[in-house]
Amino acid sequence: MSKTKPQYGPTNPDPETASSLPIKRFGSVIGLKPEKEQYYRELHANAWPTVIERIRKSNIRNYSIYITEIEGKKYLFSYFEYVGEDFEADMEQIANDPETQRWWRETDPCQRQLPNRQSGANWSDMEMVFLLE
Repeated sequence: MSKTKPQYGPTNPDPETASSLPIKRFGSVIGLKPEKEQYYRELHANAWPTVIERIRKSNIRNYSIYITEIEGKKYLFSYFEYVGEDFEADMEQIANDPETQRWWRETDPCQRQLPNRQSGANWSDMEMVFLLE
C-alpha cells in the first residue's frame, strides 16, 4: 500500500511557507460520545468566561468547533488561528491554567480519542490541503 504524498502549490503552502505566515491555522478532530453530546453542547453554548479569556490571552482567534455524524459516529472538528509569536509557550499557559484544567475535566469525558493522535494529545491534528486568504 502506497502512502499519499502532500502536494504543495499556490493554494496549499508547504510547511515552511505556512509557518512564516502571520496567522497560523490549526484544524483537529476527535470523536464525540453520543451519550455526552447534549452536555457538550450545553457547555459550549455557555463557555466559561475565564476559559474564553485565557484562550484570547494566548493569542488564539477565530476558534470554532463543529459537530457532524459520519457512518453513525459523531465527531468534533475544530479550527483556530494563532496570531502570537510563541505557540508552545502560549499553549503551555493554557494547559497550566486551573480554570482551563477544570473545563477539560468537564469536556474530556465527552470525547472519544482517535487512534491517529499524537502521543499525549486528545485531539488529532488535521493536515491543511487548501488555503485562500
